[in-house]
Amino acid sequence: MESIVRAVGVLAAGVAIGVQVGGAVLARPAAATGPDCGGGSAGFVAVASEQRGLERMAVGGERARISLEFVKVSEGIYGFARIGGGTRRADQVWLDWSSTGGDGWARCGPFRVTGAGEAAASAGWVATDEPERVMRACGRVDDVVRCTDWY
Repeated sequence: MESIVRAVGVLAAGVAIGVQVGGAVLARPAAATGPDCGGGSAGFVAVASEQRGLERMAVGGERARISLEFVKVSEGIYGFARIGGGTRRADQVWLDWSSTGGDGWARCGPFRVTGAGEAAASAGWVATDEPERVMRACGRVDDVVRCTDWY
């Protein structure tokens, strides 16, 4: 995480059950726990759908790309989930976040695509160098859920 915090700084100067498949996690969503991530609660900041950040990792299907990106906002670096590309209305993206290294996590989202070809982004969660604070981007496209690895 330290390299992302540095790189973005320079650039700016629910629980799921999953299985690893070729670098991506195909997951079945389950009820997430944790506070609402909207409106700046629980250390989150709003991220505009058109916002682009430093991409750390991504997964994609035939149409859309789900990515974990980082952006400098005010005094901090924040990670957020983004979906873009050949999206369709009702495709979804969310950010899973954990303070226990991914051993238990909560979901920020889902955030829905509102029109064909449009992007959607989750709220952003502050990035730190603490190894147990991790996040990943997840999304649902064509009723298939995919997640990046934890970062």
